[in-house]
Amino acid sequence: MICIHCEPNEFLAKVQHKKLSVFSRVYVLDNAIAGIVYMCKSKCKLYYLDRFFTTEEKKDDLCQCSKYELHDNLYRLINLTEACRMA
Repeated sequence: MICIHCEPNEFLAKVQHKKLSVFSRVYVLDNAIAGIVYMCKSKCKLYYLDRFFTTEEKKDDLCQCSKYELHDNLYRLINLTEACRMA
Protein backbone atom coordinates (compact mmCIF):
# COMPACT_ATOMS: atom_id res chain seq x y z
CA MET A 1 0.00 0.00 0.00
CA ILE A 2 1.30 3.43 -0.91
CA CYS A 3 0.77 6.12 1.74
CA ILE A 4 0.42 9.67 0.46
CA HIS A 5 0.16 12.76 2.64
CA CYS A 6 -2.12 15.52 1.42
CA GLU A 7 -2.69 19.12 2.30
CA PRO A 8 -6.32 19.91 3.27
CA ASN A 9 -7.37 21.12 -0.21
CA GLU A 10 -5.77 18.06 -1.89
CA PHE A 11 -7.40 15.70 0.60
CA LEU A 12 -10.86 17.17 0.04
CA ALA A 13 -10.39 17.03 -3.73
CA LYS A 14 -9.50 13.31 -3.53
CA VAL A 15 -12.50 12.56 -1.32
CA GLN A 16 -14.94 14.47 -3.51
CA HIS A 17 -13.56 13.43 -6.89
CA LYS A 18 -13.22 9.71 -6.12
CA LYS A 19 -16.14 9.62 -3.66
CA LEU A 20 -14.01 8.02 -0.93
CA SER A 21 -15.06 7.34 2.65
CA VAL A 22 -13.11 9.20 5.31
CA PHE A 23 -12.00 7.43 8.48
CA SER A 24 -9.68 8.31 11.33
CA ARG A 25 -6.96 6.60 13.34
CA VAL A 26 -5.28 7.55 16.57
CA TYR A 27 -1.48 7.74 16.59
CA VAL A 28 0.94 8.38 19.45
CA LEU A 29 4.00 10.40 18.51
CA ASP A 30 7.50 9.80 19.87
CA ASN A 31 6.98 12.64 22.36
CA ALA A 32 3.94 10.80 23.82
CA ILE A 33 1.31 13.11 22.30
CA ALA A 34 -1.74 11.27 20.96
CA GLY A 35 -3.89 12.63 18.19
CA ILE A 36 -6.22 11.83 15.33
CA VAL A 37 -5.28 11.62 11.66
CA TYR A 38 -7.98 11.55 8.97
CA MET A 39 -7.55 9.18 6.01
CA CYS A 40 -9.21 7.60 2.99
CA LYS A 41 -8.33 4.60 0.83
CA SER A 42 -8.44 4.12 -2.92
CA LYS A 43 -7.44 0.67 -4.19
CA CYS A 44 -3.74 0.42 -3.31
CA LYS A 45 -3.31 4.00 -2.03
CA LEU A 46 -3.88 5.44 1.41
CA TYR A 47 -4.28 9.22 1.51
CA TYR A 48 -3.91 10.96 4.84
CA LEU A 49 -4.52 14.53 5.87
CA ASP A 50 -1.20 16.10 6.82
CA ARG A 51 -2.64 17.53 10.03
CA PHE A 52 -2.57 16.14 13.57
CA PHE A 53 -5.56 16.84 15.80
CA THR A 54 -4.91 16.60 19.52
CA THR A 55 -6.44 17.86 22.78
CA GLU A 56 -6.29 21.49 23.85
CA GLU A 57 -3.94 20.55 26.71
CA LYS A 58 -1.41 18.99 24.32
CA LYS A 59 -1.49 21.68 21.61
CA ASP A 60 1.24 23.69 23.36
CA ASP A 61 3.47 20.61 23.55
CA LEU A 62 2.79 19.89 19.90
CA CYS A 63 3.75 23.43 18.91
CA GLN A 64 7.17 22.92 20.50
CA CYS A 65 8.17 20.25 17.97
CA SER A 66 9.07 21.31 14.45
CA LYS A 67 6.69 20.88 11.53
CA TYR A 68 9.23 18.64 9.80
CA GLU A 69 9.62 16.45 12.89
CA LEU A 70 5.84 16.04 13.09
CA HIS A 71 5.60 15.25 9.38
CA ASP A 72 8.41 12.68 9.62
CA ASN A 73 6.90 11.07 12.71
CA LEU A 74 3.44 10.76 11.13
CA TYR A 75 4.81 9.42 7.85
CA ARG A 76 6.84 6.74 9.64
CA LEU A 77 3.98 5.68 11.95
CA ILE A 78 1.39 5.50 9.17
CA ASN A 79 3.66 3.51 6.86
CA LEU A 80 4.64 1.14 9.67
CA THR A 81 1.00 0.59 10.62
CA GLU A 82 0.04 -0.11 6.99
CA ALA A 83 2.95 -2.54 6.55
CA CYS A 84 1.80 -4.45 9.66
CA ARG A 85 -1.80 -4.52 8.42
CA MET A 86 -0.70 -5.93 5.05
CA ALA A 87 1.46 -8.69 6.60
